[in-house]
Amino acid sequence: MEETVHVIVLNWNGAAVLGPCLDSLMKVREPRLEILVVDNASTDGSAGIVRRDYPGVDLLVNERNLLFAGGNNAGMRRAMERGARRILLLNNDTEVDPLFAARLLDALERDPRAGIAGPKILYHDDPSRIWYGGAGFYPIVGVPRHRDIRRVDGSFADRAGGTEWVSGCAMLVRREVVDAIGLLDPGYAIYCEDVDFCLRARRAGWRCVYEPRARVLHKVSSSSGGGMTPFKLENRIASTKRLFARHRPAWWRALLAPVHAAGLALLVVALFAGGRASLARAALRGAARAASGS
Repeated sequence: MEETVHVIVLNWNGAAVLGPCLDSLMKVREPRLEILVVDNASTDGSAGIVRRDYPGVDLLVNERNLLFAGGNNAGMRRAMERGARRILLLNNDTEVDPLFAARLLDALERDPRAGIAGPKILYHDDPSRIWYGGAGFYPIVGVPRHRDIRRVDGSFADRAGGTEWVSGCAMLVRREVVDAIGLLDPGYAIYCEDVDFCLRARRAGWRCVYEPRARVLHKVSSSSGGGMTPFKLENRIASTKRLFARHRPAWWRALLAPVHAAGLALLVVALFAGGRASLARAALRGAARAASGS
């Protein structure tokens, strides 16, 4: 029997990008897709677009914005209630290649211990450049990073196979992984939820894999604003420190505390000196949130 992939498209005020995303999913012929749009209390009419233009797409409207983890968790719960075995999280600001789902599914089926698979993700405004080509962490400091980011696609040999984490922008997950480790952690608010989920899966014995034959275009940061904003910087710092605290031993955190403090101080000074006071204050708020555990 043909495998069905349940696609969760999380949406928040995405009227400008949601249609092209769903249109690209409609071009996927294999495997069969069950598409669910989870709307995080949008105010721009995007839920109405789904009702009017995509009658075959399921729609779940949350009463408030549950952010990335909460919104996706609501979608995964509904998918699993309907018997989902393969669940794909997909940003609303993406457009997919018609073969992407089949190739991601193949990556899982080739390896029974592969629990999470991610595609090659390219910049929508420059499809020749890679946004996500696998992932890891910066040495010592343990900050998540995208492998091969901004490199020209095709200018080097792709490295299919194991990766330390898969981007939640486009992530195919086995049901068994969710059964084993639970859902995304809403404590992150925004950023690093996907990294945490993958690290928890790996601790439970699952592998994360990168499949470069599967391709997705991404309109980067369409919901949070392009470039670095105070909102993004504050939440990146808070979430990264939460991730570090959860997944690094106490002795390692104590050893690197002076390095992290010095790095934060240098960042804040540089931002103030560069006339970017709002970003400097955001960095301090992020660090304060991390220290308080909020």
